[in-house]
Amino acid sequence: MKRFVALALSLLFSACNCGRDPVPLCPDGDDLEVPTEQWVHVPEGSAIVYQHNPPASGPHYPVWAKLGAYTQTVPRGYWMHNVEHGAVVFLHRPDAPEERIQLLRETFAKLPNDPFCGTPRAILTPDPEMEVEVAIVAANHVLRGDCLDEAAILAFVEARRGKGPENVCLDGNYAPP
Repeated sequence: MKRFVALALSLLFSACNCGRDPVPLCPDGDDLEVPTEQWVHVPEGSAIVYQHNPPASGPHYPVWAKLGAYTQTVPRGYWMHNVEHGAVVFLHRPDAPEERIQLLRETFAKLPNDPFCGTPRAILTPDPEMEVEVAIVAANHVLRGDCLDEAAILAFVEARRGKGPENVCLDGNYAPP
């Protein structure tokens, strides 16, 4: 009986796959409203300094990224333009535990289409500049933490996608090499 209880508790505490043992559940993360840093174009390749990490508004390149999941980093200046267009961006530090990155990828793959655009209108990319391990960015909002669960991510996307200052469905031209 003790072995059964121990096994049941082990399964319950590891359900999140958040990499720490034991972990009762992933927290919902911090859903932050981020002050606007303007929405201005800067020359492509310019160095951009944002006040918030990860940023949820601010200067960006005139070219935006193609929607989709990437294993190579999409620079912030490109995906920030997607955010201006109402997209959501899934971010992870490259050194985040693989199970967290995998959970982010699986959740990204489950995104329903944005009713306005008919596509998920989202990007997934590594971001080596982040302080936390994972984050979801929408215009002026960030859901971030060291472990986010699928339900919290999907609720954030549902509430925030399509709320950028420009509602644009066109795919971008930039993709990392």
